[in-house]
Amino acid sequence: MRAAEAAGLAMLPAPDTYGPFGYWPWWVLGASALLVVIALYAFSWLWTRPRGILTPPPPPPVPIDVRSVKQKYLGMIDEVVAEHEAGELDPRELSQRLSMVLRFFAHESTGVVAEVMTLRDLGEADLPSVEGAVSQYYPSSFRRAAKHDPDAAIASARQVVATWM
Repeated sequence: MRAAEAAGLAMLPAPDTYGPFGYWPWWVLGASALLVVIALYAFSWLWTRPRGILTPPPPPPVPIDVRSVKQKYLGMIDEVVAEHEAGELDPRELSQRLSMVLRFFAHESTGVVAEVMTLRDLGEADLPSVEGAVSQYYPSSFRRAAKHDPDAAIASARQVVATWM
């Protein structure tokens, strides 16, 4: 102690202070609990963070002008009718073309990819008017000996487009 006094340092008695080893079980447990909390936080952050490239949300749907779409497809039906009346399309080809026009109309009006759907798929896609018209075209499209009624097929296609919402 004399060396400390000679250096100008005074030793103060501290009877009420204890070193950290006097509290040994508690400070070790506290530090361990703090490390566990930090580890859990780090693990939860790593586990729940997004992985890979985030894709932006899809753009909002573009409003469709149903009136102009109807006019466009009624014009397409008129073109198919003109080809049929000119003798360029037989009844089978007429049915196939009208079916395709209605499928593309449904796609452009609703966004449903109707041009590649079967008749069952059209029914499940909630397109009842298109399904009804296309079902009329199926016999003449797939069987050569089927009865063909071109006027009914044309009227059905026009009705589907004209009465669309």
